Amino acid sequence: MKRPTRSIATALSLLSIALVPLAAGAQTALPAPKDLSALRDTYWYVPSAYLPAYKYAPHAATAVTAVNDQTIWHITGTANGYITGCAFTSTDGKGAKWSASTLVGSVTTGETVSIGFFTGNGVVVGQGTLTAVNGQTAFLMQMSAMPGAVGLTHWAHMLPVTAADPSWSSLPGTDGVSVTTAAAAGC
Repeated sequence: MKRPTRSIATALSLLSIALVPLAAGAQTALPAPKDLSALRDTYWYVPSAYLPAYKYAPHAATAVTAVNDQTIWHITGTANGYITGCAFTSTDGKGAKWSASTLVGSVTTGETVSIGFFTGNGVVVGQGTLTAVNGQTAFLMQMSAMPGAVGLTHWAHMLPVTAADPSWSSLPGTDGVSVTTAAAAGC
């Protein structure tokens, strides 16, 4: 039986042509990790418009209820496209009770964000993008988690907040709680 040498040679030739761009791409330099140094030692909060979240409590009379979720981030470190710091969350509508977690996240060169919020009970993951709102840097984030008996789903634009902002001394969704009071426990 005669082998179809011409078709094998043609196939190998086409395959080598198809692989040339792959080999050329392999030699292209990869983008450097995103420089996030401007975020170091910054605070972020949830503005009033983005406070609404939904809580799931399977054993409650009403399993799904609306709550206000005020969250503060203090980004303390940045390196190689990563951010680290502390997060503080209150869903009681007054800011009387805060839970703290350690924040470890990444921001890709394409502005995609993934942040793990670590506590002694596990991790909650938030996904989003680094974007802009009214010309200022913002994180557009969303998360759903059930680290214990109660679940929570929330999305929000996280905006920077400084001591010069009115929200610094009276966070939205709280009874006049300041960023420093909410973050006092540390993480």
